[in-house]
Amino acid sequence: MKRSGSATLWLAEGSVPHFREMVELGREIVRALCDYVGPDEVARRFADPFWLTSLSCVLGFEWNTSGQTTITLKAIKQALAGTEVPVRVLGGKGSEMRTAQLEAARVLSEIGVEDVGELRRVSRLTCAVDEAALQDSYNIYFHAAIVSESGKWSIVNQGMNTENLTARRYHWSSEVGATVQEPHTEIVSDRVEQVVLDMTSRQSTETRKTIIEMLSDTPPSRINEDLAQAKALMKKQCLLDRGPSMDVERLPQHLMPPRKLDEETLRAVKNVRKFEELLTMSGVGPATVRGLAYVACLIYGSKASWKDPVKYAYAYGTKSGRPYYVDRKAMIESADVLREALMRARMGEGEKITVLRRLAAFIDEVGSEQPQNH
Repeated sequence: MKRSGSATLWLAEGSVPHFREMVELGREIVRALCDYVGPDEVARRFADPFWLTSLSCVLGFEWNTSGQTTITLKAIKQALAGTEVPVRVLGGKGSEMRTAQLEAARVLSEIGVEDVGELRRVSRLTCAVDEAALQDSYNIYFHAAIVSESGKWSIVNQGMNTENLTARRYHWSSEVGATVQEPHTEIVSDRVEQVVLDMTSRQSTETRKTIIEMLSDTPPSRINEDLAQAKALMKKQCLLDRGPSMDVERLPQHLMPPRKLDEETLRAVKNVRKFEELLTMSGVGPATVRGLAYVACLIYGSKASWKDPVKYAYAYGTKSGRPYYVDRKAMIESADVLREALMRARMGEGEKITVLRRLAAFIDEVGSEQPQNH
């Protein structure tokens, strides 16, 4: 199964003095790519964490800071709004996360996408999976959907760990689909957590099924009794082979079992038939999923994955001045070159685009010969 991806980034603050240049250059890059590879492929590339990081670095961001996600996608969103380019970006940071669904119909109608029901489902599910099904200590605070005129999409979610001040990025693609089993296109990170609860893993298939059966067949009060028994077993058995090899007192805070499960919520989800449906139900969050997983593993004997599923070049400088500050004039000049080349290509004068294609092919060839150190 090919996974979409995540990247761990250092949280960064401060304004971006070259944001206008990011918008200008970003628009011309996406416009040129749409002509070169097509809008569907452009949307798909945002599901590649290395590609998005490379784009961010071209636009003046360090390869390992959180702004490469939030600011780059904000710039691309502004750059494409109201243009003829057949790709749009929805959503954003904080309160803008919720607008991804609200603005979908209006924004996507600009490029001819009328049916947004599936995209709304995808937005809800991807956030639920990255927040509750994959519990790795990163809380989602950024959500963006990149959509082409044919409805192809990529999702980019970003989570924050407030203790170590890092961010982790999760990538989804319509090529893989919005599911609950290993849905990401790749997992990439500079930091691997000691232990996580990964309910998206194939190894957690049995636990996902057990939870659904348990909710259907077991009264809520009995599930809470089972949770209390599971916590007692955790102290004695260290979760054995069904979980992390540590006792409950040494579990990281984000994996501590809940005191009890809300019985009203358990009654409301009694008739769910799929795990992905459970994740999107009102009242179901990380604590609910975690508590049910402990019961399924320690009381009913199922297995879950506790392993972290996790596995860069400056063109114009960076915001922080490492290795040097952004050359804003050069960014505008590059945008002008791309704009002129694209106009000439559309009029049949394709020499400049041909040169760019040859350069891209040469870079790919050289890159394939280099050792991979990621």
